[in-house]
Amino acid sequence: MTGLAFIAIGILIKLFPNLLAGYNQLSQRERENSISNGLPTFAFIVFCLMGLIIIAGYFAAFGLNKPDLSGSINISVVLIGAVVLIVFGKKFTDSPVR
Repeated sequence: MTGLAFIAIGILIKLFPNLLAGYNQLSQRERENSISNGLPTFAFIVFCLMGLIIIAGYFAAFGLNKPDLSGSINISVVLIGAVVLIVFGKKFTDSPVR
């Protein structure tokens, strides 16, 4: 369920960039930079990868007969994905239009 939710969030962000946290606080120039530089596409890719890794981790945990491992995978993927979005997402708004 969590993996599918991340994939759905990625699709929604691709269609509606305003769903990104802090997007409404950006100036008009930063919004134009972020859209033309591909921030919604980047967020879509990261969220979909997070969802796919969580789904794959769930099946891998049960394949290894360690179902407790899937919870650790979920937390790790969410934390790493959040760091990636924050660190690299800032570059999409600050850099000039390509």
